[in-house]
Amino acid sequence: MLAFLLFCVTPFYFLLLISLGETRTTRRKHETLSQELGTTQRSSKQPNLETRDVNGTKYVFMHIIVGSAYKLLLMIPTSLKVPPILHKTRKMVLTLDMSSLLKTPNRYNYNYSHWVSDFQMMKNYSIDAAALNIGKTGDWQHQQILSAYDAATAVGFSVFISFDYTSFDCNTTTTISYVNENKNKPSQFKVNGKPFISSFSGYCLGASGWMTVKNSTGGYLMPFIYGQDDQQLKSTGTWGFLDSWLCWGCAWPQGNYSKNTNDDMYYYSILGKRLAYTVSPWFYTHYSKDNRYLRGDDWLINTRWEEIVQMRDNITFVEMVAWNDFGESSYMGPLSSGLAPDGTTWISNMPHNPWLDLSKWYITAYKTGTYPPVTQDGIYYWLRPHPASIQASNDPLPKPTGWNWTQDTLWAVVFCTGTPCSATLKVGTVSQQFNGLVVGVNKIKLLLAGPGSVTVQMQRNGQLVVNDTPSDFQYRNTTVTYNYNAYVRYAGGTAPVVKTSNTVVGLTLGLDTGSLLDGSVV
Repeated sequence: MLAFLLFCVTPFYFLLLISLGETRTTRRKHETLSQELGTTQRSSKQPNLETRDVNGTKYVFMHIIVGSAYKLLLMIPTSLKVPPILHKTRKMVLTLDMSSLLKTPNRYNYNYSHWVSDFQMMKNYSIDAAALNIGKTGDWQHQQILSAYDAATAVGFSVFISFDYTSFDCNTTTTISYVNENKNKPSQFKVNGKPFISSFSGYCLGASGWMTVKNSTGGYLMPFIYGQDDQQLKSTGTWGFLDSWLCWGCAWPQGNYSKNTNDDMYYYSILGKRLAYTVSPWFYTHYSKDNRYLRGDDWLINTRWEEIVQMRDNITFVEMVAWNDFGESSYMGPLSSGLAPDGTTWISNMPHNPWLDLSKWYITAYKTGTYPPVTQDGIYYWLRPHPASIQASNDPLPKPTGWNWTQDTLWAVVFCTGTPCSATLKVGTVSQQFNGLVVGVNKIKLLLAGPGSVTVQMQRNGQLVVNDTPSDFQYRNTTVTYNYNAYVRYAGGTAPVVKTSNTVVGLTLGLDTGSLLDGSVV
């Protein structure tokens, strides 16, 4: 048995989770999750947004936090299993965590128009539903749930409630009341006519409590519950009545290694197609009670999506973590989507929304089974603001755990159209040119060796088609407080867009070798 930190993802849908509770400080992580599931896709037509179990459909959810909710990090013993044989099923994408809208009075300014704007953006990115992460009960949060459902109906979008039992009242009566109040609304996300119900935590209800919730709501259960014996999640076990189980921690590597599918395989061996998966680009939090970093190196967001696409035949639900979880640096929505929890010092001028744009390409591949043609030259790139080993001059907290798991690297993803291109990465006085990049998607990196401005360029046939040096960011060798968050940016091309008939994924070049590391064609 191996001990792993558990952060679970939703296996069959990508959900957008909006949390209405207290700011999460910690989350459980699982490292032994590696599963391949089939997924189901929901109709985007209005006003009937109900999802039906049609073979081959895929769904994506987004996780949104409305308010703030901190979660406790737990260790769970698990054992790795051999990957199972894949089977084809429907796909969904859900988005997670629209975080921290309401710890202080000015966060109450998040209103109906904000819901409409955020839901429309999610819909534009082919996200199927938003998981509304609700924490502590109260009049304001209750009204936000009602407002979210109304806004989703207006947009033609779907939502469902995800109860955050690290702060939400842990009793069946309150849970049932929230579900039944909203389950017949046009925007309620459903599977085979059943209202979709999710959670973070919830072992406190017990198996009998969850069965009561299921029977009293007619719901489809996809919680992330931890504390039980994993084997009891089998269909013949105590928790076998769950329709699905979300593996929160499967989104991140739980140690000093690149993301792999071992966790997915382990849980798939237990749950089969009832497993739900997660995708996340980053994780860093720097609070006194929760100070840690999870390894985001090796193009984590790309790597995880490529795993999801490879396993898609057996996946139905994928949940994106998260929309606005600023406290844990996993946000993919705009910095304007709510306010960060008090004491969050590491998100100022650190946008992540290019990761959302990057994800759309993979969402299409996940849902259709084919990587779409690249139709626009551009470079996505990200890096941390200072070296990992640096000593902060005035931080009351020490370095986060996991600080030595990361490389000082500029990570870049080059979308190249039409004909082969080349790219240049430069930080300070260190630069490298990457020639012979293929038409399609290329992953390149530059090891950092000193402070300075960041420049990315793309060339084709001797002409500069992308040239970007952000004026609002500098890589520095000094810092007052630690920040292991990422600055993320997209630089678009100016050349005419040329559709390609073939898409190549996985070309990886680096300054450390200057050679082709992985040129596999997908």
